[in-house]
Amino acid sequence: MNPALTAEAMREADRVSIEDYGIPGFTLMETAGRGAVDRIEQAFGPMAGKTVVCLCGKGNNGGDGFVVARVLYARGARVRVVALSGPDAMSTDAAHNWRLLEQLAEHDDTDRLDLLLFENLDQLDAYRDAALYVDGLLGTGLASALREPLSSIVAWLNEQPQPTTALDVPTGLHSDHGTILGAAVRADLTVTMGAFKVGLLINDGPAMARRVEVVEIGIPRFVIEHVQARPGCAWHPTDEAVAAWLPRRQRDAHKYSAGMALAVGGAPGLTGAPVMASVAAARAGAGYVTCACPQSIQPILAAKMTEVTTLALPEASDGGLDLHGALAALKPRLAKARALLVGPGQGRHIGTQRFIRALLQQTDLPVVVDADALNALADDPNLIARHAEGRWILTPHAGEFRRLADADVDLTDRIGVAQRYAQRWNCVLILKGMPSVVGCPDGTAYVNATGNPALATAGTGDVLAGLCTGLLAQGLTPVQAAVCALHLGGAAADRYAENHPPRTMMAMDLLDVLPTVLMDRFS
Repeated sequence: MNPALTAEAMREADRVSIEDYGIPGFTLMETAGRGAVDRIEQAFGPMAGKTVVCLCGKGNNGGDGFVVARVLYARGARVRVVALSGPDAMSTDAAHNWRLLEQLAEHDDTDRLDLLLFENLDQLDAYRDAALYVDGLLGTGLASALREPLSSIVAWLNEQPQPTTALDVPTGLHSDHGTILGAAVRADLTVTMGAFKVGLLINDGPAMARRVEVVEIGIPRFVIEHVQARPGCAWHPTDEAVAAWLPRRQRDAHKYSAGMALAVGGAPGLTGAPVMASVAAARAGAGYVTCACPQSIQPILAAKMTEVTTLALPEASDGGLDLHGALAALKPRLAKARALLVGPGQGRHIGTQRFIRALLQQTDLPVVVDADALNALADDPNLIARHAEGRWILTPHAGEFRRLADADVDLTDRIGVAQRYAQRWNCVLILKGMPSVVGCPDGTAYVNATGNPALATAGTGDVLAGLCTGLLAQGLTPVQAAVCALHLGGAAADRYAENHPPRTMMAMDLLDVLPTVLMDRFS
């Protein structure tokens, strides 16, 4: 999997590489700049004969930009470098690279290298004819709103019709939270150094960074993985990592050895959610799926599902499930099941919520707690910490999460929030969004790498819960099931959007596409 680091973790990786392992900072900067040029030319074609404008700050991000300028010049480009300060105010390695450019400019007889110290915005009018702009103004250290002249430079850069490549992170983007700090560069390509920065993956990050390429700059992999364990960092799953986790059926498998999944959900008027979740569990590979539902809707669900068996649960005279009767009816199926899903379309009747809480406290199965089961826990979220024992996967969207946690919880730092509450509750927490984040009991986090706006339709959460349940039933750990279900569901949405307008997708379309996606991308 790809590590995604906070600014603080990346600084520590740099420090350890330089101080403990003797890799000079100048060497890291040189490698970063050369790698960035390779990515630029892969994306936009050879730059020889084209004009490139490099806008560079005084820190190491600007130093990367100076290396990019020097390498592009060596490859035949016409390079215009705009520096925000003189070398006396630059970092040591940035100043060294600026002086190298000055020496090149002194001996340049081709008029292909021009160096400018920024004084006012009018100077940039001479640089509106570039084929490409390189943003090396600010790196990962920004924590407050952009000030002048940077905010005006960013606005000018965003007005240019030609593409922009940002180095490390687009200037103005918070590298940890992915939020825009006043204004931010809209990059067409972002070349980030050493590892993903978490802010490129969440909130406004994907929209501002667009295509992201990671350049390996010489920091040892074990150093990256060591600092990745710090709070706020995450993993970004790849197809290869997910494929390695997916269950494989034995040659002599039968429906029970392949895993039985039990889904409990549904209420009058809410029959679609348990159907979608149950079918998703079967499509994920569970060998046998039973959907337990109120007896009044059991004929409806039985008519909708051919491959999924149904179980009628007794209802109380005042509506909702009969606590003792429903638990008794479930007992034989619970004894055979390998995974349990509770909540899809279950409604908020007080009797049903009482049943949900009792069921969750009694079972020792791995459980997916979804939708109305989450609402049933809202009055006593400490019940999660008392009983989850790392076996539960919670699947809240932002509103459900706030009901569980705190109505005022700040979800700006979604990775940090998912990590803290997963540890507090000792569960696997899927904080749904675009992208969704998985927090784990040990503090690890994952940011989903697949999906698109086609998923913004009713029922996709039910499908996700069912996929998690089907994978749990086949023996995956709760962490593996959550990460794989998110990745597979998003991959199915991506495949659908390749061939259809995203707005036309309905939740069950994911399950129609999933077998082909599994064969093409994960076999």
